[in-house]
Amino acid sequence: MRFSALIIILTLVATGCNQGPFGNSQNAAALQQQQQQQVAVATQLQARAEQLDANNRDLHTQLAQSQQQTQVMRDEMLLLQERLASTASQLQQTQVAMQQADKRIAGMQASTQRSGGAIITANNSLRQSVQAVDVPGLDVRLDNDVVRIAIPADELFAPGSFTLTQSANTVLDSAAAAIKQHYARQIIAIEAHTDNSTPSPASSVSSNHQLSASQAILIFDQLTRRNQLPAQQFFTVAQGGNHPLASNATPAGAAKNRRIELVVYPEIIGER
Repeated sequence: MRFSALIIILTLVATGCNQGPFGNSQNAAALQQQQQQQVAVATQLQARAEQLDANNRDLHTQLAQSQQQTQVMRDEMLLLQERLASTASQLQQTQVAMQQADKRIAGMQASTQRSGGAIITANNSLRQSVQAVDVPGLDVRLDNDVVRIAIPADELFAPGSFTLTQSANTVLDSAAAAIKQHYARQIIAIEAHTDNSTPSPASSVSSNHQLSASQAILIFDQLTRRNQLPAQQFFTVAQGGNHPLASNATPAGAAKNRRIELVVYPEIIGER
């Protein structure tokens, strides 16, 4: 191949030399045309190289965006796992509280009967003491054999959550003082009630039953730790939205349904 190419080149040179001035002009024109073609090809190659560079930059940008989105998804997954763990822990606490409530209720039911089937009725001192109770801002009422001290949940918790408000301690201090003065030995249920709205996403609970359970447990902690009331005096009940006092169709009705009720039973601590 190299030898053939050399022959061709020598032939072209010889031919060019024999053609005289006109032949040289033709060769120059052909050479110029060839150079122009090479410049055009070089320009096309340069354009393609620049396009490849631009595509490469776009790919790097897309890769960086994909990596950023992946990190965001990982962070969201970690947050979701933390919330699930928190919810599982709260659910376990609720289950324990419900088991304790079942035991206490069973004990109260058993304590109302003596051997031989005689029924123990609540003494009248409980009814008389209710008339003397005056808790400012709270509704105290008789409900058959129990006394209900109703506290608006909006005075205790942020909307749709179990986060205590700044005024919660003042309200609970008043309720605790009434319990110490009038019901120091009675068994008391902490019933939490909600409306039918969806809990706040910030509360990390998915249902009103879970929300009411968390609220009841938090009130239990406040009364037994901050107010130093005996833990064996209380049990918690999560009612959710099962027992509304008014229609949830109006804001006033929904607010009335959101409440914490301290239900005072006639049973005395230590007599079960």
